[in-house]
This record gives sequence, structure tokens and C-alpha cells, in this order.
Amino acid sequence: MARKIPEPNRHEEFVSLYVRNEPAVYSFVLAMVQNTADAEDVVQRASLTMWRCFDQYKSGTNFRNWAFQIAKHAALNHLTKLRRDRHVFSEKLVSLLAEQADEQSEILDSRRRALDSCIEKLPEPDHKMVAGCYAEGANIRSFAE
Repeated sequence: MARKIPEPNRHEEFVSLYVRNEPAVYSFVLAMVQNTADAEDVVQRASLTMWRCFDQYKSGTNFRNWAFQIAKHAALNHLTKLRRDRHVFSEKLVSLLAEQADEQSEILDSRRRALDSCIEKLPEPDHKMVAGCYAEGANIRSFAE
């Protein structure tokens, strides 16, 4: 059954919500699958499902919870496939890990917001220095040179 593609303003809403919540979704999935490469694959599949099913998401509700449910199902499907090949955690343990990851995700998100707030308060030269040191592909040594 073909799903309806979200209309343009919903597209922007999806992108905005997804970009804001992707780190938490990744952390959540990583806690379940315990492997970074697998987590990246699962998050990619989950994000496609989120996009295809975005017409079912109700604006103004908790996007993170909605995304976590989709990611949880994608991770469980992934683990079921792995179970055929090797020993993996039981669904009960994975659910427990998912609950703990959800709790940790909120804590980490709060810390990330606090850090962002502190960085915004830095004087411009210090702000540029921090941004330069932590830009993608950069490291402190190359920035210092």
C-alpha cells in the first residue's frame, strides 16, 4: 500500500523535528543494538519509516516518543534478524535497555541544552574558538595551529 508523501509544510515540520531529535533516536537505538554500525543502519531505516508514516503523526504531540516507538520496532526487527545468526539479548532485556536509554536520553538532552545555553553566553572570540575546535572534521590541535 503506497503511503501519501507529506505536503511541503509538513515536510519542513518533519525535517525540523527529526533533526532536533535524531541524536536522541540514535542514542536510544544504540542502547538497544549495542553496535554503532548496526545503530546507524537501524536509525536510517527508522527515519525512512518515520518519513513514510509522518501523515500519521499529529502535530503538537511528542515527536520524540513517536520516533522512539518507530525506532524501537526497527531495532527489534533488526535484533530478530540477528538472532538467526548469533546469540543476542532477549526481547525483555532489550525493552529494559530501551527504557533506560529513554531515561538517559532525556538527561543527555537536558545537558546538551544547558551546554548550548552556556556556549551562547560566551564572548564572540571564545564562541568562535569552541565552534572551531568542535566543528565536524576538526580537532583541537589543527585549530590551534
